Amino acid sequence: MRPVLRFAAKALVGLLLLQGVFLGLLVAAQAVPNGPIIDTLAAAVRTGDYGAPYAPDGVGGTADKFTECVVVGYGVTSPDDPRSVWYRATGAPRLDACEQGRGEIELLASGGSLIPPAGYFRYWSGYSVLTRPLLAVTDMASVRLVVSGLFGVACLGAFLALARRAGTPAAFALFVPLAAASNAIAMPSTAFSHGISLAALAAGVALTAVTARTGWRGAALGAGGAAALFCYADLLTVPPMSWALCAAVAGAVAHRARPGLLPTLRVVLAAGLAWPVAFVVTWVSRWVIAACVQGLGVFRRVQEIGEYRLDGGDVSQQFGAAIGANWTWWVQHTATAVPLVLAGAVVVLVSLVLAVRRHGAQGALVAAVLAAPALVVPAWYTVLSNHSQIHAFFTYRSLPAALGVVVMAAVVAAARAPRSDPALRPEPDLSMGGGARSRRRRPATR
Repeated sequence: MRPVLRFAAKALVGLLLLQGVFLGLLVAAQAVPNGPIIDTLAAAVRTGDYGAPYAPDGVGGTADKFTECVVVGYGVTSPDDPRSVWYRATGAPRLDACEQGRGEIELLASGGSLIPPAGYFRYWSGYSVLTRPLLAVTDMASVRLVVSGLFGVACLGAFLALARRAGTPAAFALFVPLAAASNAIAMPSTAFSHGISLAALAAGVALTAVTARTGWRGAALGAGGAAALFCYADLLTVPPMSWALCAAVAGAVAHRARPGLLPTLRVVLAAGLAWPVAFVVTWVSRWVIAACVQGLGVFRRVQEIGEYRLDGGDVSQQFGAAIGANWTWWVQHTATAVPLVLAGAVVVLVSLVLAVRRHGAQGALVAAVLAAPALVVPAWYTVLSNHSQIHAFFTYRSLPAALGVVVMAAVVAAARAPRSDPALRPEPDLSMGGGARSRRRRPATR
């Protein structure tokens, strides 16, 4: 138990130090002059690239342009704002979004004075490390292009990292449902704020796949780092997707490296516990930093928003309503959803039969352990019912991710153990005189 506690203490110290890095990057982003950013936003208003809160995503759903407006307006104030960079970075002023934001941008572009309140500290807004420098030197179309590139590289990295360590079938099983039955791949070009979040998510999955091969400690560090990065860049879009994918990928990689029920269970538990701890620590750190500048009233405002997201608003209060809302949105706006669910069910059934034939009852148990992270998604919907119902048009993406987790679990459980993995080769037997035992048969004694 003591080694576990020592590891946890060291990991927590590292996580807290990471918050300092996050803060430094946030301050550097806020130090970018607002003048060029205002010019870029004014041009986007004239071309119509800024202003509409929602738009078709090109694949049957809705693109969240509102959040994109929030992202590009983050930290934007008059050049004559007397508040320090430190105050603005920790307090997070931002323009109103979309329709209201158009007028504010036009006012600023005409030389008017506008100093928004610094009260948007609920999120880290780490996306500004990317968006503010880009908006200062280029246009909105180029920002979308950069985000698309980052998204593509991160997704490719996640796929290759998993394929190399858990097998190509496992990688396809995990990522095909998300790519083929959601609007995730359309986000960088239609609502790039979501593209940034998904790129951070994919990078975290790649990190977890790389570190989990060393065992439960590596899995915990990888999943914890993934959670911190996602919390830094995201605005509460699809946290359960990141959580479920990281825990599932850690388990799949660990099982491939060291087949067995208990080792796999330890890794899944380590990653599954490390992710929410790191996510919460990172998020609370943001509020603590804001409170150091604006006082303890920060926590009261965060509490009010939290209570509203948990059970407030004009939404159904029925238990599990958010699960139904997200399922309904998914199947009604994604033509491939139902066929993919049916295909996934067939793959799972066939894989489970193979798993039992090859590995006995343990094969089925391994599949259950690897599939368990998928339960994070309905649990999240149930706890954050208000948010998950109001924003079902993008929170639904966690459903195909959960499907991918279940399919991958069955595929990995059914796979044969690798025959020539150097990490699995037994050490040579140096007994009997210090030399390796010969495998040749001795001739029979007559």
